Amino acid sequence: MTGWFDPKVMAQSAAMLLTANIFGRHSDTRLIEALGSQPQDVFDYRDRPGEFWLDYVADLGDGWNSTYAVAAAMAQESLLDTRAGEVLVMGGDEVYPYPSRNAYARRTETPYKEAFAGRARKPDVFAIPGNHDWFDSLVAFSRAFCRPERGFAGCRTRQTRSYFALALPRDWWLLGVDLQLGADFDEPQLRYFHDVAARMGNTANIVLCVPEPQWVYEITYPDYEAYTTRTLDYFCRDVLKKPVSVMLTGDLHFYRRYSDDAGHHRIIAGGGGAFLHPTHQPHTPQVQDGFTEQRCYPEKGTSAKLAWKNLLFPFINPLACLLPGLVYALSAWLASSRLNLADVDTIGHAFTSSLRVAVRDPLCGLWLLFVIAGLVFFTDTHSRAYRVLGGATHALAHLFAALVLAWIAMRFTTDTLGMTYGDPLQLLLSGALVFATGGVVGGVVIGIYLLVSINVFGRHGNEAFSSLRGQDFKQWLRLNIDEAGVLTIRAMAIDRVPRRWKEEAGRPVSDDARASGVREVDRVSVRPRS
Repeated sequence: MTGWFDPKVMAQSAAMLLTANIFGRHSDTRLIEALGSQPQDVFDYRDRPGEFWLDYVADLGDGWNSTYAVAAAMAQESLLDTRAGEVLVMGGDEVYPYPSRNAYARRTETPYKEAFAGRARKPDVFAIPGNHDWFDSLVAFSRAFCRPERGFAGCRTRQTRSYFALALPRDWWLLGVDLQLGADFDEPQLRYFHDVAARMGNTANIVLCVPEPQWVYEITYPDYEAYTTRTLDYFCRDVLKKPVSVMLTGDLHFYRRYSDDAGHHRIIAGGGGAFLHPTHQPHTPQVQDGFTEQRCYPEKGTSAKLAWKNLLFPFINPLACLLPGLVYALSAWLASSRLNLADVDTIGHAFTSSLRVAVRDPLCGLWLLFVIAGLVFFTDTHSRAYRVLGGATHALAHLFAALVLAWIAMRFTTDTLGMTYGDPLQLLLSGALVFATGGVVGGVVIGIYLLVSINVFGRHGNEAFSSLRGQDFKQWLRLNIDEAGVLTIRAMAIDRVPRRWKEEAGRPVSDDARASGVREVDRVSVRPRS
């Protein structure tokens, strides 16, 4: 699984996100695709006899075990009382941590190619991009999914743009939209869906696939509603001009279904292979327009227990410990270079002396402010008050730990090893000791901070669970339209994915006795409009 706290991953992700936000809005790839590609029509599956099956998966390509486990289960011709889908819809964030030609090939296409290799009839694949797919302005996504002559993982692809419309049997329609990073529609996309809506009958039943769960984010992000909510409201009201029976999305890596009294559903199913997000926080039992939570996976109690693994942060994320180790060592070096041995004879004296130096010495004061500002910037932005208070508390905890470790390292090198305080060798050895121990202690401080943030204050859900690099609790959706036109949506889950594989008939199969099988964790039926 991706090490989201690894310095290289964080730096690369930040750089790509910054570039996409600055330049992506001024060179919209969707406009270039619309101008340069062949016209895209509705993809018609209405003539399929009998029951029609379709699979939906989102948020994949984080690690091999999780991504391939879902793909291999999905590829089985029959599973429990279901059949493999004739169509596979990928609902966003098809690769992590950031897109590239190599990343799509290694992390997404190869697992699916291996999984579908033994399948007699492969599904048609359609995909919409999520925020991570947009990090390179959709270049790698377009190559993987919008080039029908190429295909994807040995399966047929048909779309030439980053959005699509499927006409399904019994007057069902599945629409996939692309909202880019700015949560907006481009003009060619609006014209496309205006034309699609005009071809629908008055009793058309719509499943709408969107890149992110705006009904949750408008509660947890204070400024979110002004953008995406209005955009989707406009799309449903003024473009489709028909009610949407089901909204499907990923972006949050768990399963959760919201339903209203009229039998409409909004479903989050982002369990295709990425790390798990918490289901117990933030608390959103009811969202806009009377939709209430009906089912989630994994259970909230399980989610809360998993959060305690943050106490193992330095062991789960060893490379992430390089940064706090460096910060601790630099903090100790700056302070010790300005203090005499008499200033640090006791830990209490060292504390007061360090405070005095931080106030009087401009360089030390700026370093102190830099550390505090950096951790305030890192802190969950859902709440400005928590960002300031939580970030400052987190920073002070690190600075205090650095002081204690520096004092211990100083006493060890001078008292135990008999070195002269302030000599270059003593400073170097003391700094090395602070760096080594500071990495581990700093990792523990981060883990405690994330645990308290998520389980007590309901903050840092993304950071507190990406740190766990969780492979398990994966899921996808299996949709079925029967001959009476009833749509049934099943949430299929794997509690524990395999860690070991063996080759059998040229394909990887599980060789892990502890791995669990697929089970159905939720089922809902939607009757067609009359």
